[in-house]
Amino acid sequence: MKINSLISFFLTYLIPFSVQAINIGEVTSIMPPAASTLAKEIGNPTDSARLVSLKVERISSPMENGIVIPMDSKSELLATPVNLIMPGKSKENFRIFYNGPEDDKERYYRLSWSDEPVTDYDGTTIRKQGQAMTSAIINTILVVAPRKEKFDFLRQGDTVTNKGNSSFRVISYGPCRDKTRDLGQGCRERYYLMPDVSIKLQHIDFDDRKSHIGIWHGQKYINVN
Repeated sequence: MKINSLISFFLTYLIPFSVQAINIGEVTSIMPPAASTLAKEIGNPTDSARLVSLKVERISSPMENGIVIPMDSKSELLATPVNLIMPGKSKENFRIFYNGPEDDKERYYRLSWSDEPVTDYDGTTIRKQGQAMTSAIINTILVVAPRKEKFDFLRQGDTVTNKGNSSFRVISYGPCRDKTRDLGQGCRERYYLMPDVSIKLQHIDFDDRKSHIGIWHGQKYINVN
């Protein structure tokens, strides 16, 4: 998979958060093999109440070419609450439950968060226009790791390949390859790497011994230098 596809995936989901009312936290959440529930904290930093609704869909891939596909059953992935009125300056937890097959496949879900103002609706056209202008839908991704997980990877120079069946995070930091970018803090790169996908790190100078590559697999950090 090309690096441009990975970058565009992250930018697609990162851009809206600075301009919307609610705070949905991490763009991508991962449910590890031993877990069947996940709590997602949602914050309302505004002074007014917001109506937050959650819609869940299974998708073939979290990348741009992903399409909605049927779940194996109606109870495969459930969320509670589905709708919630959040007062201003408040935080609430939405809980997500996985009841799907316990096999060796990784599954992907789109979580669509609908954010609307709570107003005293008076039926006027002005009020309807005001509501439409301040409503939004924010999409995030949930990755459910295989219940029968195989973790494996291969590093070749500045390229890391996921040879297992579940996604993990790749992080790299060190002196910049392009010295004009290095302002004394070096460069950092971070990616989610799906199964059977390779990533070529772009900005780190691996000829320098101060450069490092690591993998976050669940809660465990692995140094791959």
